[in-house]
Amino acid sequence: MMALPTLTPDNYRIVMYRLRDDDVNKFNYPAALRTFFAVNDLYISEDGLMDGYVVVFDMTGLNFGYLAKVSTQLSLVRNFMVYIQDCHPVRLKAIHVINTYPLIDKILSLMKPMMHGNLLEMIHLHPTLDTLTEYFPLSLLPADYDGGKTEAVQVHQDHTRRLVNKYSSWLKDFEQFEANEKKRVGKARKDLVGAELGGSFKTLSID
Repeated sequence: MMALPTLTPDNYRIVMYRLRDDDVNKFNYPAALRTFFAVNDLYISEDGLMDGYVVVFDMTGLNFGYLAKVSTQLSLVRNFMVYIQDCHPVRLKAIHVINTYPLIDKILSLMKPMMHGNLLEMIHLHPTLDTLTEYFPLSLLPADYDGGKTEAVQVHQDHTRRLVNKYSSWLKDFEQFEANEKKRVGKARKDLVGAELGGSFKTLSID
């Protein structure tokens, strides 16, 4: 997960996702979710409530093993989808899935029951990078995506290092964040997010 430095012509931030390691045995979905929430909060702290985010997800390395792992934790997937669609403070403007292949059909079949219609309309599938140019210049992407001078790994390392150095104290505190259920007004919306969200990130079965 990395926020690219240059905004689109529409003043949107591009947030890019891809697997760092294609070994499914190393994949921990709850830990990945927890990292997402922490890093996403930092992005919002950096940018404020900007005009919107454009998500680019690279399917390279994704296989059925990952889908099998995630499909056993659908309550966490549902929690994530509720956050993205109903709670995220910055609007999603588009989701571009690049380097697609037939597995994307299985992924969408899993996700569609949890998606609002407007989110489905934002999804654009790109078997190659060619059609991505219809939405924004490839020059905004890392060098290994026919973009700028710096490759994605280096962009990610530089960006992560800067955020960790700047927000190290907050990241340590993040591990202790917990909701006080005694102050909740009304009942938890378990019909939407599942029991795991009540209380804290720890009750998301993340630890």
